[in-house]
Amino acid sequence: MKKVLSLLFVALLAMSAWADTVVTVDFSQQNFGDQQQIHELNIDGVILGFDKGTNSNNPPKYFNTGASIRLYGGNTMKVVAEQNIKKIDFTFGSGDGDNNILCDVGNYNKAGKQWTIGSSDPSKQVMFTIEGSSGHRRVHQLVITIEDANPVTELVPPVFHPEDGTTFTNSLEVSITCPTQNAEIEYYEVIDGEIDWATYHYYTAPFYINETKTFAAFAKKSGEYSDATYATYTKVEQTVEAPVFTPAACGFYDRIEVTLTCATPDAKIFYSLDNELWSPYINPIPVTTDLTIWAKAMVDVLESEVVSATYTKLPGTTVDVTFDATVDKGDGDTERHEYTVVKEPVTMYVGDGTVYEDHYRIYAGAEYYFESEGAPIIRIEFNGMSNNTASNLSLADGTTGTWTTGGTDGLWEGNAQRVEFNVNKQARFTTIIVTLASSTKRGDVNGNGLVDMDDLTALINYLLDDSTTIYFENTAICNSLESNIVDMDDLTALINYLLTNEWPD
Repeated sequence: MKKVLSLLFVALLAMSAWADTVVTVDFSQQNFGDQQQIHELNIDGVILGFDKGTNSNNPPKYFNTGASIRLYGGNTMKVVAEQNIKKIDFTFGSGDGDNNILCDVGNYNKAGKQWTIGSSDPSKQVMFTIEGSSGHRRVHQLVITIEDANPVTELVPPVFHPEDGTTFTNSLEVSITCPTQNAEIEYYEVIDGEIDWATYHYYTAPFYINETKTFAAFAKKSGEYSDATYATYTKVEQTVEAPVFTPAACGFYDRIEVTLTCATPDAKIFYSLDNELWSPYINPIPVTTDLTIWAKAMVDVLESEVVSATYTKLPGTTVDVTFDATVDKGDGDTERHEYTVVKEPVTMYVGDGTVYEDHYRIYAGAEYYFESEGAPIIRIEFNGMSNNTASNLSLADGTTGTWTTGGTDGLWEGNAQRVEFNVNKQARFTTIIVTLASSTKRGDVNGNGLVDMDDLTALINYLLDDSTTIYFENTAICNSLESNIVDMDDLTALINYLLTNEWPD
């Protein structure tokens, strides 16, 4: 009798599950960039919204470390579906914190890492909030179970997950579903092209395989069977992709930061500065002098090829461009609006702000960036005002470099043509000093550290139209270093250098 009751209980559980829709959201498979800020996702009809909430400094971001979205204290995550959500199972990445997770409906079980809601209080959405003012949680995956509003009554074949033809390396989780309401599922192994009826299994839950297998599955209802569904899963030897350097090997002027990423899931990255002593990669690597970096990735004992990138510090001085609010009035309108201040070759754009008699004012949420048409920007120094300090800014998505604040002031350092900031709260600055890399290399007319055809084009344009800006006129003097003018003799000298790689005495 106990056995009969157990079988009935399992059957009831199975029958109640077939009408549900399960959506799995693996954040490591969404092609996010490292430290990319995440706003909204729409996956299989489920909308996920992310917001910084009460956290004024740290919005939700995806990190390669832990392969997860980091939700900081005060951040929120909203899950919205077209039908009632029954439960959400959480999987967290390595190094996950211990902040509690609050929800506006239902209940979150911290120990079981699962959110559920009673059938008498259904909801199509739930808002999660990370408790605390510090710390974070690393959400790697969500498995969202949703009620099916239109259950299928006709008998249809079951469906394997993942799909037929999937390859795997270590082990693979296999699940089988059937949209037919109240259907049961039976599955068998297929050996030498034939179903082995002796391998009968009654499907109740996902199972794991660790070798190549072929299965056949049938749906059953009221004594009738569906057609068979087949799936073959092939185990392959695992390979590990080599790490990728960002930026790639290049020249730089003052300082850059090098990040390492690996396309292989769960791979650990190591780097070396001598190709002998290896260290685990955790944070971007600062580079301030000529340097070669070697890198490799590992999964368990498997190792990728060793790759390297060389970064060369370019000779040069710097040029400061100062934005002074007492001098630069934007367009002179102190009403709240967008404005642009241009100090050749740098443009400062404020999407929502004003210029008062003694300071620039930038309002929360405004688009705010600096852009150079000449040499790269390597430093921006902000001289701020109390209560509206530089700490109200943060780096926008896609902006590289480092951002530090202290007191009322702020400092960005890096190497970029465009530097964009998020304005989290209103900020006010009296002066802003933008430092550009300035080449002293003979013939480097455009100031990028190289002497090539782009410099020839820049020099021709200048000689045809002397209103064209040359940002580093000293480098355009190619014929005689004792000369103090730019003329056709310099053009001839540059052409000869590009042909012979030799300058005149």
